[in-house]
Amino acid sequence: MKTKLNGILTLLLALVVQFTFAQNKTVSGVVSDQDGLPLPGATVLVKGSNTGATTDFDGNYSITAKQGDVLVFSFVGYNNLEIRIGASDQVNATLSQDAQALEEVVVSALGITRSKKAIGYSQQTVQGDVLVQAKDVDLNTALSGKVSGVQMVGAPSSTFDAGLLRLRGETGVLYVVDGIKVYSQSDINTDNIGNISVLKGAAATALFGVDARNGVVVITSKSAKNGQAALTVDHTTTMTSVSLLPDYQNEYGGGYYQEWDTFTFNPATDPADWAAFDGQKIPYYAADESWGPRLDGTLVRHWDSWIPGSPTFGELRPWSANPNNIRDFYNKAINNNTSVSWAKGGEDYKVSATLRNLDQELIMPGASRKQIDMNVNASFDFSEKLNVYTSLNYQVRNTKNEPAQGYGGIGSNFNQWWQRQLDMDRVRNYNRNGSFVSWNINSPTDTRPLYWDSPFFETNENLNFQTKNATYGRMGLNYTVNDNLNGYIELRKTYASFESNNRTAFGGLNLPSYSENDSFDYRDEVFGIMNYSKDLSEDLDFNASAGFELITLGGETLQGNTVGGLTTLNFYSLSTSVDRPTVTNSQYKQKSQGVFSKVSFGYKDMLFVDGSARFDWGSTANPDDNRVETYGGSVSFIFSKLIPQNDIISFGKLRASAASGPFLPARYVLSPTFDIGTPYGSSGTLSSQGTFANPQLSGGQRQDFEFGTELKLFNNKIDLDVTYFSRKDKDLPSTVSLDGATGFTQTFLNSGQQTSNGIEIGLNFSPIKSEDFEWNVYSNFSTLTRTVDAIADGVDVNVLSSSWRGIQLQERVGEEWGAIYGRAFRRDADGNMILSSTGNPLYDTNQYLGNVLPDFTGGLSNNIRYKNFNLGFDIDFQSGGKVFSVTRMFNNYSGLGIETVGLNNLGNPVRDAVADGGGVLIEGVDATTGAPVSYNVEAQTYWGRLFALHERWLYDASYIKLRGTYFDNYYADFDPLSLNGENAGRESWKIPSYNLIDLHAGYKFKLSERNKIDLRLSVLNVMDEIYISDAQNNDPYNASTSDFDAKSAGVFFGLGRRFSLSARFNF
Repeated sequence: MKTKLNGILTLLLALVVQFTFAQNKTVSGVVSDQDGLPLPGATVLVKGSNTGATTDFDGNYSITAKQGDVLVFSFVGYNNLEIRIGASDQVNATLSQDAQALEEVVVSALGITRSKKAIGYSQQTVQGDVLVQAKDVDLNTALSGKVSGVQMVGAPSSTFDAGLLRLRGETGVLYVVDGIKVYSQSDINTDNIGNISVLKGAAATALFGVDARNGVVVITSKSAKNGQAALTVDHTTTMTSVSLLPDYQNEYGGGYYQEWDTFTFNPATDPADWAAFDGQKIPYYAADESWGPRLDGTLVRHWDSWIPGSPTFGELRPWSANPNNIRDFYNKAINNNTSVSWAKGGEDYKVSATLRNLDQELIMPGASRKQIDMNVNASFDFSEKLNVYTSLNYQVRNTKNEPAQGYGGIGSNFNQWWQRQLDMDRVRNYNRNGSFVSWNINSPTDTRPLYWDSPFFETNENLNFQTKNATYGRMGLNYTVNDNLNGYIELRKTYASFESNNRTAFGGLNLPSYSENDSFDYRDEVFGIMNYSKDLSEDLDFNASAGFELITLGGETLQGNTVGGLTTLNFYSLSTSVDRPTVTNSQYKQKSQGVFSKVSFGYKDMLFVDGSARFDWGSTANPDDNRVETYGGSVSFIFSKLIPQNDIISFGKLRASAASGPFLPARYVLSPTFDIGTPYGSSGTLSSQGTFANPQLSGGQRQDFEFGTELKLFNNKIDLDVTYFSRKDKDLPSTVSLDGATGFTQTFLNSGQQTSNGIEIGLNFSPIKSEDFEWNVYSNFSTLTRTVDAIADGVDVNVLSSSWRGIQLQERVGEEWGAIYGRAFRRDADGNMILSSTGNPLYDTNQYLGNVLPDFTGGLSNNIRYKNFNLGFDIDFQSGGKVFSVTRMFNNYSGLGIETVGLNNLGNPVRDAVADGGGVLIEGVDATTGAPVSYNVEAQTYWGRLFALHERWLYDASYIKLRGTYFDNYYADFDPLSLNGENAGRESWKIPSYNLIDLHAGYKFKLSERNKIDLRLSVLNVMDEIYISDAQNNDPYNASTSDFDAKSAGVFFGLGRRFSLSARFNF
């Protein structure tokens, strides 16, 4: 019986075991989103147990479970999904997005984070990884085309200068990094940017006060994440060469006329062995223009053949063109950008640091810059309520030979005072027999240069150096009282110092000299804020903030210049000045105090109403009336909450905002000030500035209104953001002339008024989206109209700047701001040019020629993914606006330009004499009779008459730029050594030289779940033949006062083909 019982129990145990093993099985599948795209890193759990798995790079998972178990699928930003296991071993899961979890949070004024749907004003966010896709070190260049209403202008490629950012047509944008106001965007390390929030209207920037009148770029630095540690090494090498140069003629050489001179031997003054030179053909050496003899190979004496002791002395060489002589001057520049980032986060701390080393060169010989940036952020939780945090940013930058821009600079001279027969290798050898020589000699018997030193003398001897030290940081305490109330207080510091010196070398045309300039600027702030939030009811929530800000800023400049030359050869210092050196010193200091508050109400997560107020007291204003008040308000209405769920409108919002705020007056304009002049003997000198101080002057007042809508359409495939804005600036300080009998020339009154309005459109959409192929498009479009309503009583015209014989940037009452006035062709009623009896075009002065502001601007970014490949490119565009090209004017005036050669209407060379059938045809009507006439005019005379006839040199500033192209290849498992095998060269993508094209090819692969390597090779081509960069003022007398850089635009050299190799290691 016992044996039989044991047998029965054994059989039952076997059946149980067999049944149990029969129920356990391996279940696998793919986890994807609603568009069919795999979700790597999704979690799969057997409900009620500790059994779990994680999906791989392609969304695959595998887990042991039994039939009837429930699998729980989860992924950040998606709704959890539960699926019961049936008979099948394959279980696929499709997760839907969690609208609440994915709710976009943005950074608003003073670093306050807000839900995107709740804000009632225009705001756009750019993520850091998108910003630096093309590894731009200039923040403004990286932002170009990515935000509506934002335009980057200026950025000459032959200097270290950064681009100028315009936001809704205004410069002077405020940059804020982690709450700290920085002096310059060049202080910001683009490799350390987590994201950027661009605030445009006055309602968005009201809490920042008067500093934010023209918009704010709010930058949040990268920070560590809880439970993660990462080390990233990123290196990029870029090789650059000059690409775009003006079109030069190569038919005629230097001189003022085409006939040859001949050398005449003078036995009384010339060495006897020079008798053999008698009768040799020579050009007119003293000329620096290019109207000389035809470059036909005639044997002549070139400039260097008269340099005593030179190997080429007495040599006859062909008079031939050197088509690449200017291109041969420029270098191939190599730039290295290496950054190391480290971040680690725990339950009660976060620490991150970034170190970047920039080693830059320009295509200009001898120009280099070395820069180190260091950024540290740390946060520690001392308790559940108290958090202490700090950040420190430091930059040290050493620049050698920043190229001079504008008239008289090397780049300018090549386009004005240069000649096509010159051999750059011979010009390069400027130090011969202990003397500095140049191509522009006086004569065969006087080989000193007449007008111009060798360009290599300029780059190698006339040196300048600058050292910059900049730091900004903060230290703060954040205390959470309870779930509803928290606050923090911060100490902030910004400091920047510059030390520079310039030298004009011995042995050149100019008197040797030396100058030094030391300056520093600082800003100290104490900032505090309290935040309160509470749900007043199930439908109504309330948020409020209140705080204060104490600001002190100041600076000092000390400058010294030698006078009369230097006493000691090759020793450059103020102490070796021949005469008493000129030393100037200036200081400034100002203070302000501000208090602010903000309240927000939200109703049923559908209607949001905000209001803000800020009071500031400033030391630059009248002490008896120094408080300015800024108010702002906005409303946001989510109307899609009232619409039944559908496939067309996924989300819809209407918003409106209004704000009003004043500007504080500039420093030292309310009280009389004096200029310190050159001492007279031992006595100092003071002089009045000529401006009568107005103690009641204010900075003006701005009223700003915005209306907009935000839509997500067709299941979030299309995002549309439309904004209309209107602003009025009134009581602006305006210049009013005074009678000379008063002892002053002018004063300022609060009588100016301007109105601006425009439309901004942002459109993001996905034309195609599938598992294997996805195409995303991000576009923006904006317009701006800025009208001058008033200047001052009796004043209808204000000249903002002027240059080159009367061309002016003006503001006129009743007209659009930024009007260009100058000389224009005089025409009859039918538009025909009116000509004198000699074919000279007549002109009228102070005529309207156009406007610097464009009709519209925009950008278009594309990202195309096919399986593991990713291709992207960016396009910037502008329509309208005018630019005055000094380069082209001089290029033709001096005979260098391609337009000065060719065949005329008679089929003869235009440079032939008119008597021989040459000359340039000009047609019009006679000034006396009005009858149609035409003349052939000597080419040199024709182009000379057009110099400073401004209408002729005004060009349309419209452009389309293709930029920031990148090509990536992503691999989950990839052997980098294969790059040396069959995959070698797969990252090399050459692009034709057309417009601005940047191409990046890369491999990204994972060594493990957290360890990744990204290799990237870039080829960049900058071809801006259509695009004319907003120009720098070329007027040497007004360069220091030029705020509007389109008034006399020189066309700068374009960046050429650049090769960039980078490697990023993320551990």
